Amino acid sequence: MRKEIFLAVFVGITLGLMITFGIYQNSENAKLGQNSTTDQLINNPTSTDSATIQDSSLVINSPEEELFTTEEELIVSGSSTPDSFIVVLVNDIENISNADNSGNFSVKVKLNNGGNLIEINSINEDGKQVSKQRTVIYEPKE
Repeated sequence: MRKEIFLAVFVGITLGLMITFGIYQNSENAKLGQNSTTDQLINNPTSTDSATIQDSSLVINSPEEELFTTEEELIVSGSSTPDSFIVVLVNDIENISNADNSGNFSVKVKLNNGGNLIEINSINEDGKQVSKQRTVIYEPKE
């Protein structure tokens, strides 16, 4: 019985020290400005235009941003890394496809009435993921 209590206390103290050390290291890095990823995002925000120009691994040809359409179905097309997986989310509904050998892809999606958020994700063989979004407004013909 005493061995189990001693072991539980030892494990608890060890985990507590590890967590305390991690928090200490993080706060010290923040004080010294070594928390590079967070500091860069906060101090040097990039606009979406510059991110689009720098990131050529996912190019969306259709639809353009803030498209207004009267058609319920829409073709999402573009180019990405050859043979990558393409996941198109429309209002949280997944449409999965692959880019061909030259990197081109085309996915037919169904829109809901009103505003639709379309998120296009490209995942290459190494697991690198690139994501872009488009907003499309669908109003049926009367």
